[in-house]
Amino acid sequence: MDTTGLLAAGSVIDQITALLDRVDSSRGGLDGATRLAWVRAARRAHERLGALTAMLVGEADRAQAAEHTSGTPLASWLGTGEVLSRREANAAVRAGRELAEHPELADAATGGRVTSGQSRAIGRVLDELAPQLDASQQAHAEQVMVELADRMDADQLRRAAATVLARVAPADADELLETKLQREHEAAVRGRSFRYWHRGGSMHFEGSLPRVDGAEFIALIDAHTEKLRRAAVETRDPLLTVTTPEQRRADALTSLVRAAADTKPGDGVGSARVVVTLDYEKLRADAAGAGAGLIGPDAKLSAGELRQLCCRAGLIPAVLGGASEPLDVGREARLVTPAQRVALTVRDGGCAFPGCDVPATRCEAHHIVPWWCGGRTDLSNLVLLCRHHHGMVEPARYGVRDQ
Repeated sequence: MDTTGLLAAGSVIDQITALLDRVDSSRGGLDGATRLAWVRAARRAHERLGALTAMLVGEADRAQAAEHTSGTPLASWLGTGEVLSRREANAAVRAGRELAEHPELADAATGGRVTSGQSRAIGRVLDELAPQLDASQQAHAEQVMVELADRMDADQLRRAAATVLARVAPADADELLETKLQREHEAAVRGRSFRYWHRGGSMHFEGSLPRVDGAEFIALIDAHTEKLRRAAVETRDPLLTVTTPEQRRADALTSLVRAAADTKPGDGVGSARVVVTLDYEKLRADAAGAGAGLIGPDAKLSAGELRQLCCRAGLIPAVLGGASEPLDVGREARLVTPAQRVALTVRDGGCAFPGCDVPATRCEAHHIVPWWCGGRTDLSNLVLLCRHHHGMVEPARYGVRDQ
């Protein structure tokens, strides 16, 4: 007799499937609170069942169950019984292998303590750090990452390598991080690519660039996208309201190609800028990860990449006060000055609306107390907001909106 109360995975899955067949599809009379509670519960159940599925796939792959049973690789076996593309089947096997290789992470995922996004981020960081750590350090790193998942989302976990190294190997953390970043840069250089092919009336592109080169490319695209948007606003182009952000970026790329001899829409716009917020001698030294955030919230640069970027970009000193508040950037102009824009970028990093990750290059400076209401163009009265959230929080001057 089973005294543990535990059930075999197959039995649990059969019961879940049977219960799903009995779900009442009539939910018209539910109140909002109940709907939200069910959404939350269903998402948690989905995450746990997804983790269990990945674990079962990983265990079947490790046992070579498909090879022994049907004489075919697991990815091929998955495709024969389900309507899966080869890419989807291979992705499922990779996810299973990753989870099976990290038992503590697997327990946290199947137990509902980490989400699928957090699990993927943790697995990625652990795999990146593995070449530099011994077996005991790798196990410790896995424990640290699972602990961090209690207070970090997937994006934050992807940037947690430095934190993990400081816990796992504090004496060598800086050197290990620099080695990791340099290894990633060298792999990116080796893996750079550009492919294109025709399909119907379109030409499709795909490729990969090292971080610094990619950041320069995106800076140009973003600058030209904004230039074209402002031109459309000024000319009241009716197409502005129906074009998507992807279409506007495509138009910006076409504009760049057609104006290759003059790719900067304005002086200093579209080129990389480095805002120095640390000791310059530390910047010159091999400070691992000192370029965090320069080319995106997820990117840390090796010291070599940082010096390379500085060679091609303008160095902008930003004097920081005791509370890390930007100083000496100008306050009296009605419109935000370039110096104030730099200060806002240093302070806010991007759209300050909770949960929004739009970068600073696509944000606008918002007066917290409106200019028309006596608000000053001071840093204390300014905040970066993306266009969507700027329109959402901008007070209605004549009170015609309920906010």
